[in-house]
Amino acid sequence: MRICCLMDNRAREGFAAEHGLSLWIEAAGKKLLFDAGESGAFAENAQRLGIELAQADAAVLSHGHYDHAGGMERFLELNAGARLYLRRGAEEPHWSLSTGERRYIGLSEQLLASGRLVWLDGDFELFPGLRLFGTGPAGQLVPEANAVLLGPDGLSRDDFRHEQSLMIEEEGRLVLISGCSHCGIVNILRRCEELAGRSPDLVIGGFHLAIPGTDGMDAEYVDAVAARLLARPGMRCCTGHCTGERSLVRLRELMGERVRELNAGDILEF
Repeated sequence: MRICCLMDNRAREGFAAEHGLSLWIEAAGKKLLFDAGESGAFAENAQRLGIELAQADAAVLSHGHYDHAGGMERFLELNAGARLYLRRGAEEPHWSLSTGERRYIGLSEQLLASGRLVWLDGDFELFPGLRLFGTGPAGQLVPEANAVLLGPDGLSRDDFRHEQSLMIEEEGRLVLISGCSHCGIVNILRRCEELAGRSPDLVIGGFHLAIPGTDGMDAEYVDAVAARLLARPGMRCCTGHCTGERSLVRLRELMGERVRELNAGDILEF
């Protein structure tokens, strides 16, 4: 299993960075793009890593926000056949108040009109060993940072029914991929365990522990999340994007070598 970070908020030397997430996954005999960052810059990072995006069997969008979907039009230009799998509701307008004013953060009209989208209403086996699943709007330890993120009416807090995660099972190994964990990484992890019958060996993605518009964090929330993660013996985490720098430092203090930072240009072989 090989997972390459094509885009994140921070990058290794020689790679582009932006506020976004994109992962290239080679597992279960398939090649998969999971999210595409804010712009098309992920494609240049892929080229630096020797990755041929035209070889992807499919693409997945974790949820309907621009910092994960903005580069998908570029992907569809480079790959003539792959379909993009996204959850119903991702097509609806989404808004943010993180700057103090309401701004649109949803999908582009061009992407929605591409004719390459596959809409999912529930859990879905993308390929044997690769399963997409939702978490639902309720649960414990839902990020308070969601408070500035609004649903289609532009007034109410988003319930993130449009968010999905990826579970990879290969040769006895279990990996959980999450985009932003708006439903709460603890809740997503619990759903993964219900489906797989055990905890994943590795969790990759953003944990949404940053306070939007600031460099701050909710220390009590971060500590509570870390405690739940540590309660899964042997499980490791690789996180970045919306986790936030201060929150990642705190996770390292509490979790030690069981957590590491995710940067554009990273290659994980598992």
